[in-house]
Amino acid sequence: MSKKKACIEAYHEMEERYAMLEIKFFNKDQSSKINNAVINAIKELEVSPDIMIEHNNENSDEGMYVIEFHDDYDKESGEFFEKIIKDLDINQCSMD
Repeated sequence: MSKKKACIEAYHEMEERYAMLEIKFFNKDQSSKINNAVINAIKELEVSPDIMIEHNNENSDEGMYVIEFHDDYDKESGEFFEKIIKDLDINQCSMD
């Protein structure tokens, strides 16, 4: 029996001048796709978010990208996150 691959998942949180997008991946292909979308969005929109990549454990292909904008006075995060979500074809994003 083969295990069905899970879809990329996204979670968005924002406060006054803080915005965060977590994008969960479940295999190396998804991780690579997310990485390319993030790099392309940074180049195109010329922004500098904080980015962390976390793996569930050191031998796992599963994990998440955590992208944060601190002191986002100009609301650059909105266009950036929208571009990534569109490029990754994510149809639903959970919000806090």
